[in-house]
Order: sequence, then C-alpha cells, then structure tokens
Amino acid sequence: MSAELKENNQEGPTQSVAQWRAPLVKLLLALAAVFIWRRFFVGYVNLIPDECSYWAWSRRLDWSYFDNSGMAAYLIRLSTTIWGESSPFSVRFPFLILSGLTTWLIYLVSRDIFGSKSRALIAAAVFNLTPAGLLGGALAMHDNALTFFWMLVLWAAVRFVKTEDGRWFYLMGPAAGLCMQSKYTGVLAVLSIFLFLLWSRPHRGRLLTKEPWIGAFLAFLFTVPILWWNMAHDWASLYHILFIGTGSPSITRRITDGLGYHAAQFLLVSPLFYVALVTACLSSAARNLFKPDPARALLLSFAFPLLLFGLLAFKGHVEANWAFMGYLSAGILAVEVLFREKGEAPRLVDRFGPRYYRWAVLIAVVPVVLVVLHAWIGLLPASLEKKLGKDDRIIWETRGWAGLGRHVGGLLTDGDVIAADSYQLCAILEFNVPGRPKVRYLAPWRRPTQFDVWDPSFDDLAGKSILYVSSRRLEPTSNVLTTIFENFEKVEPLAPYQVMYHGSSIREVYVCRGRSFNPFKPRRLGPRSLFYRE
Repeated sequence: MSAELKENNQEGPTQSVAQWRAPLVKLLLALAAVFIWRRFFVGYVNLIPDECSYWAWSRRLDWSYFDNSGMAAYLIRLSTTIWGESSPFSVRFPFLILSGLTTWLIYLVSRDIFGSKSRALIAAAVFNLTPAGLLGGALAMHDNALTFFWMLVLWAAVRFVKTEDGRWFYLMGPAAGLCMQSKYTGVLAVLSIFLFLLWSRPHRGRLLTKEPWIGAFLAFLFTVPILWWNMAHDWASLYHILFIGTGSPSITRRITDGLGYHAAQFLLVSPLFYVALVTACLSSAARNLFKPDPARALLLSFAFPLLLFGLLAFKGHVEANWAFMGYLSAGILAVEVLFREKGEAPRLVDRFGPRYYRWAVLIAVVPVVLVVLHAWIGLLPASLEKKLGKDDRIIWETRGWAGLGRHVGGLLTDGDVIAADSYQLCAILEFNVPGRPKVRYLAPWRRPTQFDVWDPSFDDLAGKSILYVSSRRLEPTSNVLTTIFENFEKVEPLAPYQVMYHGSSIREVYVCRGRSFNPFKPRRLGPRSLFYRE
C-alpha cells in the first residue's frame, strides 16, 4: 500500500474519501512525534496544581477520596515508590505508559471490529492529535487512567462480539470496576455494556445468561472500597458531586451553561474534528437505530456519555471533560464511516474530503503549539498578562510554582507550620517546598476539601507559629471578608513571592508569619465539616 494520499482527478469542490489511501508513514511519524513530545513534557514541565493535588493524595493512601476515587493516587504512589523519588517524571510516568496502551487499544478495537489496519491507524492518530490528547495525554489525572480502562472494557466487548464467547464478560467486569476506581463517571462503562445488549437483537438473549451478571458483580466488587469510604464519611463524596453538579435556577443561565459546555467540546477535540465526528456518528445512529449492526451499536453505546452529558449540561453544571471517554468509540466509528468505501456512507458524509482533513489537523495542532509556546516563553506582553491574571489559565497554571516553593522554604524556621487558604496551594507547596513538609489547609470559609478529611480540626495548631501563604494579603476581618487575622497574637508580613514574566511581576503570592495561633477565639475555627450545608 502506498504511503501517500491519493486523490482522484474528478473536478469539483469535494472528493470522495474512497479515493484515498491512508498516509501510513505520515501517521506513524505523527504518533512518534506525539510520544516524543509527551516524554519531554513528562520530565521537564513542573506539575500543575491538580497534579500536585493527586500527588498529595498519594502520600496519604486511602480507600477513596473526597473529590473522586483513588486510581490516580495509587498509580502515582506505585511509580514514585519504584523510582524512589517524587519528581514530575516519576509522578507522570504511569500515565505516559497508559497513553501508549490506550493508543494501542484504539488501534486493536478498530482493526478487530472493522478489519482495516489503515483505518485503525487513522483512528489512533486522530485521538492523539486532538488538543486534549496533545496537551493532557500524559498528565497525572483521573481521565488518563479512565480512558485506558474504558478502552480495555471496549476491547473485551469487541472480542465478545467477534467470538460470541461469554467469558469475555469476566474481563469486562473488572475493567469496568477499574473505570470506577479511576473516576466516578466510569460507572457508565457498565451502563454502556447493558445498553448494547438491549439494543443489539442478536445479543439481547445474553441478558438471560449468567456471564453479564457475573461481570456486573465483579465490577461491583471494585466499588466496595469507594462505598466503604463514603459510608465512613457520611456519603460526603456523593454530596460533593451532587453539589458541584447543581445547576442555576435561572433558565437563561442553564441554557448559557449548556451552550458553553458544547462550545468547550470544540476546544477538547478541535472544531473540524468535532463536526466530522458528530456528523458521522449521527449518520450511523440514524441508519442503525431500528436494525442495528452489532459493531456500530457497540461503538455508539460506548459513546453514550456524549449524549448523556450533552443533555445534562442544560440542566446542571457539567465539566467539559466528564464525557471525554465517549469520544474514544465515537472517533473509531467516525473514521470507519468517513473513510470506508464510497456508496456505503450517506452523501452528507461524502462532503468530507482530503482538504477538510488537512485543515482539521492544522486547526487541531497549531493552537496546541501556540499554547505550549505561550506557557514556555509567553506570547503576550507583560502589561496585558498582568491584566488578564487568572483568566489566562495557561500562565496561571504553569508559571511560578517551583520558585514559590523555594521562596517559602527559605522563609521557613524551626517550629513553623506551613498553611494556605486553598487546597490547590496546599498541594503545590507540599510538592515544591524543599523537604516536602505537610501543609495545613487553614481558611475561615466553609467549602470542604480533601485536606479537611485529613485534618478536620485546628486544635492541634494552638500556640503554633504559622507560615501562612495566600493569593491575597492577610488583613483584619471586615464587612467584606472574614479572615483568620484575629486568631493570631501577632501577624508579621514577610516578603511576597513575585511571579515573573518577561522581567515584570504579573502577580504576587503573599506570605506572613502568624504568632501564637488561637483556634478558639475570637471565633472558633473547626472542626471543619465535609458538607457544604453546614
């Protein structure tokens, strides 16, 4: 097979995808470039705040955690133990490996279910060339563990469809359980399996056999640690999820939030990839709704999170990445629909051609390159960057944290306890301060965090000297803001940390030393509740 893309000589604004031959060499080079980039990223880019949080979890292993299940923490702990150190490389290493295994599973699923190695390679490449894949593919995050185990469930389901061997449910079940151990939205893997069994007439009878139910039971076993933790903490994690998923009572705001969620999907997978993917999946869903082809029904069932969260976004708050695992099977199906032989796809699908895909790749990759360059060298002038502040998440998330750790470490004296007023800042300091001392979450407001699970009371800090770090100055309580200023006998402002950008300070992180902390008066601080309502 030629490695170059062949286009027909037919004149007109569009060309049939059927005349293409997959550019195998270019696809392989693209995948190699992605993994070289990830290897560089893993070792040489400091952890972002969320990664620091999951690393902090890994220092305190538990059955589950306040925000989510624990797979990210378990993988980080395993890796840092094996490597004997906590560094950006050792923290991200397991997720780098999983990104490669996920790519391999995408290739296997597409090849096994449709029989085309070239289209399987295209599917694997498309996933890795999306902005989410390029920027987040090796981050130490829940989603990267979830996508691997999600694909493992799908691969086992494909083997079941191809072989009709019910024993594959014994792999689907544990893999689905590991999805839930990776992220709570992983429960949708079980729902996707049963949706497929209900939809596909040849496989509907399997619901009357033992294998699917044994698989479901095996999946349930993996949720026991999560349930155990929640039972021990009055179901605080479930309450947290329900709280953050609560939508605005305003209909207008709900519509706006829903549209914002869908706009964010363009950024996750890039606009032209997204349009092609949605078009292909809707086309396939319409053709298979009543007389489904098992292969397409399976892939569409595993794309169900896209529909579910797409609708829920107009009812409550939905994070842009909650449905991302649905793009895995949707992308495989879209490649099959768009790149298969002419005549088998609707005319609407035939409108996509070589030029469209060149632009799709360009529009997916170029913004990522700009994001990386901006994070690395800063593309905006310092005056504008200072005005943007937290709105520029690229600089805010990536710049200054290692320097802040050194700065705070230089101010630390014997007897000091480091504390901060946000869980992100606590985790950042734990990872970046030399010696990695434990950091306390100390704030007068009631929003609970994982740090409150570890230290719900401040009573043990009575009389201590607190090195207090915050994004705002610690000032006396006013009508506008309640602070902990009055809980210290004396507050000594120390040198703030300047986050530098092109030789200018674009923001400050404030540090002070509070003497003789009193958690009892003038207002009682703690024990902190894990519930927003209290």
